[in-house]
Amino acid sequence: MSELRGACARNVQWAGKKVLVTGAAGSIGRALAESLSYSQCEALIVLDHHDHGLLEVAEATAGRARQIRVVEALANIRDRARLTSIMERERPDIVIHAAALKHVHMGERHPGECVRTNLLGVRNVVAAAEQAGVSAFTFVSSDKAAEPVCVMGACKRLGELYLGGRQLAGSKMRMRSVRFGNVLGSSGSVLPRFEAQIEAGGPVEITHPDMERFFMSHDEAVDLVLGVSAAEHAETVAAGGAYFVDMGAPRSILAMAQELIRRSGRDIELKVTGTRAGEKIRERLFDDYEYVSPTSTTGLFHAAPSAATACLSDAELDEVERLAHQFDDLALVHHLFALLDQKLGRLTRLAG
Repeated sequence: MSELRGACARNVQWAGKKVLVTGAAGSIGRALAESLSYSQCEALIVLDHHDHGLLEVAEATAGRARQIRVVEALANIRDRARLTSIMERERPDIVIHAAALKHVHMGERHPGECVRTNLLGVRNVVAAAEQAGVSAFTFVSSDKAAEPVCVMGACKRLGELYLGGRQLAGSKMRMRSVRFGNVLGSSGSVLPRFEAQIEAGGPVEITHPDMERFFMSHDEAVDLVLGVSAAEHAETVAAGGAYFVDMGAPRSILAMAQELIRRSGRDIELKVTGTRAGEKIRERLFDDYEYVSPTSTTGLFHAAPSAATACLSDAELDEVERLAHQFDDLALVHHLFALLDQKLGRLTRLAG
């Protein structure tokens, strides 16, 4: 990550540019806005539908970055007309799309909502950006997009493939995706939940004793997004893929819980509750349906789809949207994974 670190502040590609960040009120969006406030960009447009959080991040950013014009944009990424209006007015040069529903288990219980935000929302932001003449677009994906078994992961993988589809369709916008592991301390992260359970006197709940996850800090996550957004890699990468960094060995959730309990000095019960729908024991950063290659940046890799069919068209998303608005969750989820199987060349839906 050392070559990516500080890319925002040092890279001349931010100088004089207008940057729009969706999901700016979320933990990653806030961290991106803070880092960009130290850059030489001309304007920073922070977009979110959460009014209180948006006001906080806009005021904090404006207070830090008096040399940058900070624009608050209250909008939902499900509203394409509103997105188009904002982008045509502000004409950003770079869009970083971080807005998403991030809780796996909520996505399993409410798949239609997850699809409308995490997949159809991607299309809305891309369409508005293309119409406004945006030059570069970065999509914040997830390690759950690799070998996806949950609705959230499926939406993220299909979002990557949709960007590939737009590239193959001749979009003039440079599009890249980045895959995260779990971000320490972010909204929904396991550590704040464990700490709250300890504070309440327990029990500390884990779903499986063998559960492992990749973790990265806020700084590492921001460096990855901004480094990939700004870098001009010499290599040509295949459409529909994603960048990721070597995050080292995955960490045991059980060991993390035990360490927090030990540090608390309290006698706290540790309870195994069982895995939940959409949950894997171990995550991966890429899967068997991708080719992985190093980039010219040390520690940064690109995973490219191995199947020639691995791109998603607007017509195929139209069908997903039609099903999402029928409120038949079972049919929607079945179609979502069947579409993934077809695109990736999988024989059956994988189980975690």
